[in-house]
Parts: sequence; structure tokens; C-alpha cells
Amino acid sequence: MDDTAFAERLETLCCNRLGGTGPLTELKRLSGGASMQSWRFAWGDELLILRRMPEGLRGDDAAIDSGALTLDGQADVIESAVAHGVIAPAVRARLTPEDGLGEGFVMACAPGEALPQVLLRDPAYGQALERLPQQWAQQLAAIHGIAPTSLPTALAHRSPALMLADLEARWRELGGVSPVYALAFGWLERALPEPVEPRLCHGDFRMGNLLITPDGLSAVLDWELAHLGDPVQDLAFGCIPSWRFGRYDKVLGGFAQPADMLQHYEAITGTPVDPARFRFWLVYSCLWWGVCCLIMADIWRRGDKAGPERLVIGRRVSEVEIDLMLMLSDDLADVPAPMDWPLTDIAPENGVPSGAALIDAVSLWLDSSIAAQASGHQRFEAKVAVNALGMAARDAALGPGLRASQAKRLEVLGYDAAGLVAALRQDPAHATPAVHHHLRRLAAENCLIDQPRYAGLPIARAAWS
Repeated sequence: MDDTAFAERLETLCCNRLGGTGPLTELKRLSGGASMQSWRFAWGDELLILRRMPEGLRGDDAAIDSGALTLDGQADVIESAVAHGVIAPAVRARLTPEDGLGEGFVMACAPGEALPQVLLRDPAYGQALERLPQQWAQQLAAIHGIAPTSLPTALAHRSPALMLADLEARWRELGGVSPVYALAFGWLERALPEPVEPRLCHGDFRMGNLLITPDGLSAVLDWELAHLGDPVQDLAFGCIPSWRFGRYDKVLGGFAQPADMLQHYEAITGTPVDPARFRFWLVYSCLWWGVCCLIMADIWRRGDKAGPERLVIGRRVSEVEIDLMLMLSDDLADVPAPMDWPLTDIAPENGVPSGAALIDAVSLWLDSSIAAQASGHQRFEAKVAVNALGMAARDAALGPGLRASQAKRLEVLGYDAAGLVAALRQDPAHATPAVHHHLRRLAAENCLIDQPRYAGLPIARAAWS
């Protein structure tokens, strides 16, 4: 569907469902959104947001979790949450097949900024971030306090054991081969908490899914992963390293510490949060995100090839390897000697340019000549392409040497790649000091190719070498 037809159909929907005469103006695709499309527009004097399934995808194709809600189900949950005092944008209209726009809904456009890169760096939001731990706790307490009987029946409930089993099955179906992930699956299986009375969980409560003004939190967004489960999962989810956006030491969303939020949550609910349960869900959520990265790449391979964003996210599995090794190191045998940090210097070239050099040249041109002149979603897409080319260039230049080194280490350890995965999944005793050293080195090598500026790398380097 071209832009003109899209705007015409959206205008017809507004006339029929919202009333008035408009006009429809300021239609703009918002940046990001690898699994769903978001559009902002004005209908007359009212600013609105359209949440829409990308064309050519079914709901189960775009879902990053097997329990994810349809867009219609999300609208149901949002309406219930708003009715119980949660700060979320009101649903204004739902798409039908007759609208010709796919699956989705129109909601109010709340004021505020959602981009963590802006919120964590702009001094204008400094006071809002100081108040955010309390508001974070208040909203989660309100969500968890909604009686399940008043919620849509479509909400899924799975025990922690079933969630873990489903996640591992998905990982294996997607061709997961990381020994670090296998180690984490085994750790989680042994650390499973007792089930609790299921409550409504947002499922994706983190920086990036919250709208914030200089005065504080203004809306909770993105209810795709809402489900019935353990409230502590929600408390831990926003603390995983990938949601700290470069501020690795600020565990809660890159702006505070978990205790700053948990003290308010415990005071509101009267329920203490068990540290062991919190740690389980922190490790689980970190591993869950790593599997989601593989799912994103799989969505691209199965047909949604509009751009490289999903494949780029697919390479973020190595960030999670770093995070998991840092999280689980205290439970593994100590490595007696410092680790030599992998060398990533690329030798100067002469003669016929290598494939890595050609990729690097295209990346530099794209960044300086295309991305620099673009704006909005086009600039975002160009930057994603630059990132993808950077990964490809580093993989071409460094990958063969690093993979040869990994194979030699495995030979010394007495494993092949699949054998190490199986051993670590079965018994943590296989994580000897020598294996622990290999896993650290493997995680560092992979991440230095995929995301050499990842904030977890300096933390790992200081801890390991």
C-alpha cells in the first residue's frame, strides 16, 4: 500500500469511528519498533497513535514470545488497566478488516519522551528521573493489584517451569548453539522458584516503554507481553543490562538501583521481595532477551525483509553472553589467572582490497552521505544499515582468526562445540576453571565483533583481565 492510500484509509477510519471532519495531518512513522509499526498523526486538534501489524505478517509471525497478545488483546488489557488507575493512553478505535489497514488500534497520544538515549542524557529530565523509582513502583503495584477476574480471558498463564521449558525449546528450534546460554538454562532450572498466585504482569516494563515528561511518568506503553504470572518478573525485567542503555552500573533502567524502586513497591504492597526470586527473574529475563534476538532474525528469514534491523538485533545474542557470564560468575569455579583480552587490531592493507575493506568503505559512505542527510525513520534505518555493515566488516576481518582460536581451545578442553553445550546444560560441575576461562573469552570475542562499544565489555574487561 502506498503512502497516499494508507493516509486515505486512515482518514476514512477516523471519520467513521472518531467523528468530526479532521483534517488528517502530521502523519509520521515513528522510529524503532522491530515487531510492530507505530504511526503518529493528528485528527483535527487531537494527537493520536496508530499501533499496527506490519503488512504481510500474522500476529504469531511478529510475536517475540509465544504468549504475546494480539493487538486486539492488547487493547482489551489497556482498557482494563486504565479503568483501574494505571497511567496508559486511552484506546480510541480498533481496526477492522473493512478498514483495509491490517490489525491494530488507535490510541491517544500522551505527552512525553520515550527514547532512553534522550531521557538519560538531557538535563531537562533530571528531576523526573529522581522521582521515577517511586512512580515505577506505583505503576507496577497498580498493575499487579488488578484482580485477574476483571481481566480479559485471553491472558495466558504459565508457571516459571513451563516458561523456562518453552524458552529453551524455542532456543533449540532456532538453532541456538551458545554454551553460555546452555549454562544459563541449567542454572535457571536448578534455581526455579515456587509458583505464586498469578497476577497481571505488564511483561515489558522498562525504559523505552514509558513516556516521561520533565514532571515525571506520563504513560505506560507496549502491552504486547501482558500475562498472568509472578509480579517479581516485572520488577526484575527493567533491570537487565540491555535496558540500561549504556549505563551499566545503574541497574534499574540506567538511572537508579533496584533498591531505590523496591523499597517503594514493598511499602505500597506490604509484600517483601525475595532476593533469590528477583535474581532468578533477572537471569531469566536476560536470557529471554537473548532468545528474542534469535527470534527477530528468524522473522526476517521467514519473509519480513523490509530492512536489516531484525538481523542486526539477531547479532545482539553476544551482548547477552557477556551479561550472563557477569551475572553467573560467582556460581562458577574461579579462574586462577587473568584473561588475555582478545586483540582486535586489523592489519593495514595493500594490494587488492579485501572484502572487509569494501564493506567498511560502503559503511563510511552510507554514514556520511546518506544517514547524515536523512531524518526521522529514514535516518534510523540508515543508521541500522551502517551498524549491520560494521558487523559484517569486523566478522570478515576478525572472525576467521577468532573462530580458529576457539576451536583450538575446545580441542585442549576435550570437547567439540555441541559436546560442551550438552555438558554445561547437564551439570555445572563441567564449568571447570579452564572451561570458565573459555566461556569468558568466547563471550568477549563474539561481542567485540558484533557490538564493540557495548557497555558491558569494559565491565567484563575490568573483572576478567
